[in-house]
Amino acid sequence: MTIKLGVIAHATPDNGGSYQYTLSMLQALQHTTGYEITVYGNPKNPDFADLDFPICPFSESRARQVMALTAHRMRVRLPDPFLAQDILLAPVHSLALLHTSKPFAYTLHDLQENHYPEHFAWWTRAWRYQIHSQLLKRARRVVCESRYVRTDIMRFFDIPEERTALIAAPPMRQFFADESDDLVQATRVRLKLPERFLLYPAQFWPHKNHLRLIEAFRDVVAEVPDLKLVLTGKKRQGYDAVMAAINKFSLSDKVCELGYVEREDLRAIYRLATALVMPSLFESVSIPIYEAFQVGTPVAASGILAITEQVGDAGLLFDPKSVPSMKEAILKIVQDPETARLLGKRGRERMLAITPAQYGAQLENLLRALL
Repeated sequence: MTIKLGVIAHATPDNGGSYQYTLSMLQALQHTTGYEITVYGNPKNPDFADLDFPICPFSESRARQVMALTAHRMRVRLPDPFLAQDILLAPVHSLALLHTSKPFAYTLHDLQENHYPEHFAWWTRAWRYQIHSQLLKRARRVVCESRYVRTDIMRFFDIPEERTALIAAPPMRQFFADESDDLVQATRVRLKLPERFLLYPAQFWPHKNHLRLIEAFRDVVAEVPDLKLVLTGKKRQGYDAVMAAINKFSLSDKVCELGYVEREDLRAIYRLATALVMPSLFESVSIPIYEAFQVGTPVAASGILAITEQVGDAGLLFDPKSVPSMKEAILKIVQDPETARLLGKRGRERMLAITPAQYGAQLENLLRALL
């Protein structure tokens, strides 16, 4: 019997990691059998169209979310947009799920607001609590990508472990695609990339810890003058402070800020990078680390939370609140070619063991639990 599965995929490229996670889940679902899959999202999204699933138009503005949550709290049932489906899977939370009778699972990516409340306005913390407290009451399963996040969910919302599903999602397989050296070098010329550089692809949120990275990089280039730093990602609330720090330390000629870059360019940038540096103060799972692993780029990352289980022995870990610790890890990679080579090899091997087919099999187990 074919089961009708609806995937609520309303994340957009502007959502960063949660959008990449959505695409990874959809790719993995191509490896499942016995399901008639419909994507609820933007029919004009070329990434969705490439997956060759039927697409039902669906979006969820903040106004619609407020209406859905308010109606739910007032015990007013809104029309169910998912009546045609048997079960539902949401890689990003959707408040329309509060008004469906269909069994569903959704992914709760992190509860960062409980650890760094200073990074969130009070109303944002209250809003996030209301979203998850209500969805978790109705969800058949909640998906998380790390043990750390699962522990948080159980702790802050009193959810029993058997209602959680620990499933780590690999990044999209496109990063495994081999581009010609000519194409990679053409990207270097077009984007004016330096010969040796550290890469940090992250939107400019405060918890991404750009400021300490800039400070550590100042100390690194004192010993490795030909090294530069390439930053990519959309401007967020921490952007101005980062630019001010770059000017303060006279690093304007050492730091290249590219803004948002397309996936094809980003893949080439990873290949050209001397190392990926991931100094974030909070990550449930870091997609850039997986992307660097895929192309064999060595990684230096924060030794925090779920990153330690994600990296294992395939990268160097540092204390993200310690500039000297960050500097030491970076120098170990850029000054020791054998260490860089070994880390790149371990990272690629680690990713070869995490396939969309394996991920699809884990999702199948989850979907059976929904039935």
